[in-house]
Amino acid sequence: MKRTLLITNANSGNANGVDEQAVSSSLDRAGLEIVERRSLPDQDLPTQDELSDSAIEVVAVISGDGTISNLYANLAKWSGSILVLPGGTMNLLSRRLHGDRPLATLLDELNKDTLRAQQIPLIIASDRHILTGLTVGPSTRWAEVREGMRHANLQSLAETIPAAWSETLADAGVWVGNDSENQFASLFIEPVDGDNLSVIGFLASNIGDMVGHGLAWLRRDFRDGPHADLGIMQDVTIASAETQTSVLIDGETSELAVPIHCHAAMSEVRFLVHQSQ
Repeated sequence: MKRTLLITNANSGNANGVDEQAVSSSLDRAGLEIVERRSLPDQDLPTQDELSDSAIEVVAVISGDGTISNLYANLAKWSGSILVLPGGTMNLLSRRLHGDRPLATLLDELNKDTLRAQQIPLIIASDRHILTGLTVGPSTRWAEVREGMRHANLQSLAETIPAAWSETLADAGVWVGNDSENQFASLFIEPVDGDNLSVIGFLASNIGDMVGHGLAWLRRDFRDGPHADLGIMQDVTIASAETQTSVLIDGETSELAVPIHCHAAMSEVRFLVHQSQ
């Protein structure tokens, strides 16, 4: 049995109301004994020193991609493993590691023979390690609309929808390398393997594109919006007429200086990956 810390996040997507007893039983069946628990946001994410002091070997986390990204950043070259369980809005990392399984189904299938500890592909951009994807450009403002919908905040929606619409239609787009003639409302970079990245350009040239973007965000997967597949690249440089641009890093809003240089790498921490039997 591996000593395991379980992290849940009451503010994250679908993680509220998780049956921790059912989770504990499933993890125990998979050889993971929960010896500590943390609940976000009331408690902090663990540090490497704290995990070492408690002899923790596995951190199981039920939360969204942003929380998992912050956890990974905390642990750097930790020798243990992270088990990602779906509990957020999009769960891109959980879907990549375990397939498109809801939490209950995944827990039901976990056992000692289906989990393998391994490094996973990621993106390095501006010294940040990005696990699921980097979205760069004006249409990232639709993330604020998504949050307003998730919290049923009508006042927020009245402000964020017009702002997202305006920003997405603005002239200041982003482009790949020196190809400024082909500008996009946003670019999405996603890891493929340790050497390659997938690049998607989001389109916003007419009202139909805008409606498509809005619907894709509200359905919780912005990748379904109007886009052009730009192909697989070993490294990517994202440019803009601006010196700073809005970004989503593993689904969390931020800003980065432009140009942004991205390349593929493998994670420094291992993840437990579900292997279908």
